[in-house]
Amino acid sequence: KGKRPSRKFRRRPSNLLQEYNRRAAATTWLETHIWHAKRFHMVKRWGYQLPQAPTNKGYRACYRASAKHCLLQDVSYLNCIELQGPEADILRGLNQLTSPECGLTFAAKCTLDGKREGSVTLFRCGGYPSHAIGRVTFLWRPERDNCERTIWIWSHPAFYQELLQELLTVFQLKLEESNEM
Repeated sequence: KGKRPSRKFRRRPSNLLQEYNRRAAATTWLETHIWHAKRFHMVKRWGYQLPQAPTNKGYRACYRASAKHCLLQDVSYLNCIELQGPEADILRGLNQLTSPECGLTFAAKCTLDGKREGSVTLFRCGGYPSHAIGRVTFLWRPERDNCERTIWIWSHPAFYQELLQELLTVFQLKLEESNEM
């Protein structure tokens, strides 16, 4: 085994990027990973490296921020699903996965205009009340001149695949992979 490179060599920008990419290859890192890694114990969950518990190094700073200003939570690990089509068709399909007995649904007037985000519990098709999938948040894209509507649904990675399969079944769709990066 060879000698370990000096700290000066390891801290060069090109070597830092290589080291960062090597460490991030195993799991997906949040954009705020470096900040969280200094202040939290990190755990691997759902294919992501997530902060779990604070190390109490920044306890007072976090308390002050939440008491006097604001405190942010990084939820970039949530998965987004986009549905496009005629509003009636989208609502017909999504109503098979919800129940008005659980509160507001995708068709709530306060969320349909796209000015407010909604939250709803989804169930398997026809499976209310015993086959819950999970709670999702959604946002309708504000209406345009055409009759097409768009809704974005954010789900937790723990039940994302189950939700995706249920949506594919309800809407009789095929999965289209995007190669964005």
